[in-house]
Amino acid sequence: MRRLTIWLFLLAPASLAWAEPVDQGARLAQRLATREEVLEGQKDRAEAKLREQALLAYRLTRRRELGFLSSPKSRLDDAQAADLALVSLGKGLAETRILAGELEQVRAERGALDRARSQRANAPADTGESLRRFARPVRGAVVGVPGIRRDAATGTELRRDGIELLARLDEPVRAVAAGVIRRVEILPQGGYALVTQHPSRWVSVLSGMRDVVVAPGEPVEPGQALGLAGRNLDGAAVVSLELWRNRESVDPRDVLPGVPKR
Repeated sequence: MRRLTIWLFLLAPASLAWAEPVDQGARLAQRLATREEVLEGQKDRAEAKLREQALLAYRLTRRRELGFLSSPKSRLDDAQAADLALVSLGKGLAETRILAGELEQVRAERGALDRARSQRANAPADTGESLRRFARPVRGAVVGVPGIRRDAATGTELRRDGIELLARLDEPVRAVAAGVIRRVEILPQGGYALVTQHPSRWVSVLSGMRDVVVAPGEPVEPGQALGLAGRNLDGAAVVSLELWRNRESVDPRDVLPGVPKR
């Protein structure tokens, strides 16, 4: 299990589940502020152009009405110029209204985001206790616990950060909590490992599956089937589970229902 954990850590990029979370709200607020500034400039320029178009249309319309030019041909040209000015004025007015609507929408979104961030800042700090209720990935007994063990074949000491649960071959392996699949990896010894990001900086690592039915980026619910249990190198159907929070390993026996405590 230690080799599996090290391999997953080396494979995962810095932006994976163990990386420090970024303030997505701040990024969104910055984008909205930039968008609002751009729209304000576009709206100001559109209004200035609209005033010019309105003045030109007024002058040409009055010129046609008063008939300053006596030539029939000149009157026709003047009428056409006035009509074009009115068409341009209508288009400019429509454009200004669209920009004003977009600007109003961005301001409303900024206000809603500011209120949400303020409520979040004033909310009690999340210690992660609200998510200390996890579902079992399979129903079998615990056959491996965290700690140091000696590999019989090589004589080397290996560290296991999670637990191993006995499963039935092709038994559905289920999500331990709601979250988002971050990685689906084929293991060197065969089978698949799944890395799932959960709220409050919790991460679960499940391995021992011969097949998976989810993909990276897919949201999952507690108890949702993720794949099917397969056999390990010893021929047993065993599913391994690791839980991490803030890049520190958490013994799954402390948070799984129906699992004997240490």
